[in-house]
Amino acid sequence: MLCQHCQQREANVQITKIDNGEMVKLFICDQCAKNAPEVSFVFNPGIIPDFLQSLFSVTTNSKALQEEACPQCGRRLSEITQAGKLGCSGCYDKFQAELEPILRKIHGGGYHVGKIPARKGASLREKMEVKKLKEKLQQLIRNEEFEAAATVRDQIRKLEQKLGE
Repeated sequence: MLCQHCQQREANVQITKIDNGEMVKLFICDQCAKNAPEVSFVFNPGIIPDFLQSLFSVTTNSKALQEEACPQCGRRLSEITQAGKLGCSGCYDKFQAELEPILRKIHGGGYHVGKIPARKGASLREKMEVKKLKEKLQQLIRNEEFEAAATVRDQIRKLEQKLGE
């Protein structure tokens, strides 16, 4: 699509504005976007590394830990925290203890809580239910609520038999 302003270059910026209660979309090129009065913000690409650094900042001050390297790719923890990227799947195993709080901060939890497919998801739903019940069972045991724990244990057994485990 050509730029709606200059009609010369490829449009790669979309501007959406509300004009007299109606939404208007403009598709313009980079050069016209720099001079457009509708664009009232400036994007600073230097902010991205700072943002990633704040997300991936490791709370430990241990220099030895920062200099440990992944046995598969050789990437150090300090490099991972600086770049915000892992080198390989081995990095997950090597730096699991350091990465878990970071991933929880980014994703808001330690396990998937999204949608489950309706057609093929029955088994997965039951597995997730077993996992939740096991967590509940542990909590009940810690609180010494043994009668409720026995009921939850029986529910787990029924679901596991249904799953064939």
